[in-house]
Amino acid sequence: MNNNVSIQVKYGLGDKMLDIIGCCVLTKYLNYKPHVTFRNDMQFAWGVNSYDMRLFEFNGVTLSDAKCDFFVDSPNPSSSLCPYKVYEFLSRFFPDLTFEQVSNEFVEASKQIIKPSELISSKIPKNIERAYGIHLRKTDKVTNWCDIRHENPIHEFNIIINNLLEDVHKIIVAEEEPAFLLVSEDTTWRQEIINIMLNISSKCNKPIQIIEVDYANEHNYCNYSSVLDMFCLSRCKEILQGVKYSTFSILASLLGSNKLRNYAHHTKSYEVCLIHSWSSVVDINNNKPNLDMELHKKVTASVTSINTNIVSVFR
Repeated sequence: MNNNVSIQVKYGLGDKMLDIIGCCVLTKYLNYKPHVTFRNDMQFAWGVNSYDMRLFEFNGVTLSDAKCDFFVDSPNPSSSLCPYKVYEFLSRFFPDLTFEQVSNEFVEASKQIIKPSELISSKIPKNIERAYGIHLRKTDKVTNWCDIRHENPIHEFNIIINNLLEDVHKIIVAEEEPAFLLVSEDTTWRQEIINIMLNISSKCNKPIQIIEVDYANEHNYCNYSSVLDMFCLSRCKEILQGVKYSTFSILASLLGSNKLRNYAHHTKSYEVCLIHSWSSVVDINNNKPNLDMELHKKVTASVTSINTNIVSVFR
């Protein structure tokens, strides 16, 4: 019996890639070799969840549909393989392992495992490192009948957007040459926010740069623009989340600056927001990585634990 282990990743880009990172951290400690299968047959309000693998470069994982002797399953995509859940599982095998060590491994692994293809790298605008990335998410994330851990009631969504725009105003006033990259699955909503920002710029008598991305998809790659958006976000100096919780921009932050501005703390449901589950690996709101294990344990208590047939370290 060999030490190959399979994982099937599903849902959207952020969920899939965060599960790959979590699986790689887990299997590195346990000495298994991860084989990744992508489930691409799901339809969401924002589109299909199929991403052309030619848009990525993966290191340390094998892309394969073959079944292995061992498996890892993430019942709640991304959340079941978040840093604390991985630490919780690994502590059975390594009693002296610390949450900080596992969190540091996530940070290091994320920047090694998932990289853009040459094509994607060539399409990332120059000087994007000086821009603030704004991730706008609407569609299925905003409804009054929602899971408040990661979705927005309409009144909370309005609070988040208002606070984001307040920060945009402050950035425009403070920066010498303010620049912004806005990405969204909803092009109409993106343009609405751009118009508001241009109005703020006009009132402040301060020009701003809205970075535009060339989405020409000559090869007709599936979900090309989404992948390009994610890697563009990852190059920005900081990411502002225009929604309570999004694995898409958490992933971009992990692959890039590890700096994220999140506005869930302005809402009543902040204590249960899953944004906390990534606060040990991402600098959220200019706070140092949060290693408060009681907080992480509490927030992830409602998250289903990792499902696997791994019962020992492979020797």
